[in-house]
Amino acid sequence: MKISIITIAYNNEKDIEKTLQSVCNQIYQDVEYIIVDGNSKDGTLAIVEKYKHKIATIISEPDNGIYDAINKGVRAATGDIVGMIHAGDQLYDTTVLAKIAAHFTAHPIDISYGHSEVITSSSKVLRVNKSPEYKKRLLKFGWMPSHQSIYMKRELFEKYGYYRTDIGGSGDYEFVIRYFYLHDLSVKRLDAFIIKFAMGGLSTSNYHKILSTQKIHANCWRMNGLEPPFYMIPFKLARKIPQFVRALFK
Repeated sequence: MKISIITIAYNNEKDIEKTLQSVCNQIYQDVEYIIVDGNSKDGTLAIVEKYKHKIATIISEPDNGIYDAINKGVRAATGDIVGMIHAGDQLYDTTVLAKIAAHFTAHPIDISYGHSEVITSSSKVLRVNKSPEYKKRLLKFGWMPSHQSIYMKRELFEKYGYYRTDIGGSGDYEFVIRYFYLHDLSVKRLDAFIIKFAMGGLSTSNYHKILSTQKIHANCWRMNGLEPPFYMIPFKLARKIPQFVRALFK
C-alpha cells in the first residue's frame, strides 16, 4: 500500500527541516513524498534539496493559497492513500505511517483519522486533541478531527471533490463536512497520535478571529445544502477547553 504525503510550504526555511525529517525517518517505506512550494523567496528549496533522494515530486510555483497548493499535491499523487503534513509540523513519531497502513489493511475503510498535539517551538505541549470514535452526529456538536490526522483513499477526490479555494482558511472545515457528514463513507478512528502542530500555524493562530470563523463554518454547512444546528457553535468552542487541560498533565 503506497501512502502519498503532501507538504505545502512557503518561506519556511526556519522550520521545514523538522517536517522533512519526520517524514523521511518513517519506518514504513512505501511512501511517495510530494512537496508543493509556493515559489519561496528564502532558503526553503535549498533545504528541500538536501532530502530530494527521499522526495518523489517537488513543485515550486505561485499558487492561490494553501488549499490550491494542497489540490496540486493531491493531483500529483499516485498512492493508494493520501495524507498531508504542512511545513513546520511533524509526524508524531517514526511509526505513524506504518500504523496508518496497518489500519487500512485491517479495516475496509475509506478514511482514517487520529489524535494530535499543539506544541511550541521548544516542544512544550499546549493542547492535546484526543479524537472520539467516529459518529456522524458528533459534527453537529462541534467536533472535527484534526485535519492533518486525516488519511483517505486517493480515489475519493475524483468522486467527491477537492478542497474549495474560495473560503479562505476554512477550506479544511468545509472539506470535513462534505466527506465526514454529507456522504456515507466508511470512517474509522485510529487510536494513536498522528501529528504535532506547531503553534503559530494557520490553525493555531487565529483565536482573535474566532467568532467570524464560526460564522464561516456555519456557512460551510449551508454550502452543502445542510442547516447547522443552533447549538453547534457553543459546543464547538467548548471542545477546546479539555484540550488545554490535558496538556497540563503531559
